[in-house]
Amino acid sequence: METKLIEFKNKENETLRGIMTMPDGAVKKSAVFLHGFERNATVEKKFKQMAGALAQKEIASFRFDASGCGLSDGDFSKTTVEKRSSEMMAALNIFKNKFGDIKISFVAHSLGACVLAKELDKLESLIGKIILIAPGLNQKDILRYYFARDLMKFKKPGLKILFDNYKQYFDENQFLAMINKGDKIVNKWNYIGKQYFLEVKDLDFSHSFDSMKNKILHVHGTADPKVPLESLGIVFPNRIIVPGGDHDLERPDFWEQWFSQAVNFLEK
Repeated sequence: METKLIEFKNKENETLRGIMTMPDGAVKKSAVFLHGFERNATVEKKFKQMAGALAQKEIASFRFDASGCGLSDGDFSKTTVEKRSSEMMAALNIFKNKFGDIKISFVAHSLGACVLAKELDKLESLIGKIILIAPGLNQKDILRYYFARDLMKFKKPGLKILFDNYKQYFDENQFLAMINKGDKIVNKWNYIGKQYFLEVKDLDFSHSFDSMKNKILHVHGTADPKVPLESLGIVFPNRIIVPGGDHDLERPDFWEQWFSQAVNFLEK
């Protein structure tokens, strides 16, 4: 197995970085990894371990970090789905130049599923298979769920807000006023500009993959606090639902329930 650091530029001339992993022998298939919102693909367990496992099965892979994430340069506060989808297309050009017309599979976590959905019409003929891990496809409702949940932490601390009941405590006017205020603090690490919220507040990619359902493996935890399983408006025929599973599904007891099956899915 050979690994190589790859550097390339996005449209804003920021330097992005990723790791290309190649098997020792012939390359039979290929895969590209797309990480989630504040995450990265270069060192996260799910992507790093999968790259190694796929190389053992003669599958080359490329895991790159979006601007402002992981090894890549750039300002995270400028993140949008549009920007990330453009960066994905730049990464794909590098990958296709290396391996030609070989089919490309995608492994997308969380917001990475939206990035893929945004360009799906351009990519459908190139795609081998897709693994969607906790896909945040329904951004429209997920964002509103977050707002109601966070607001109620202050107003009614003892109240449990779930995806199934958040609409009872949600106010659209308050929500719109919040996203128009300016930059927000996201978790502990980054600011995010309001352009992100304005972009995703009406986005729902739940049915973007309808024409290729049989090429998709959906992996999701039942206790995912970031992307509740109930947020998806679609049931994929191939899926692994992990009881009690969180958003990252990297804890050993969660990992054992899906990882080997996912690798085998891409190999077949």
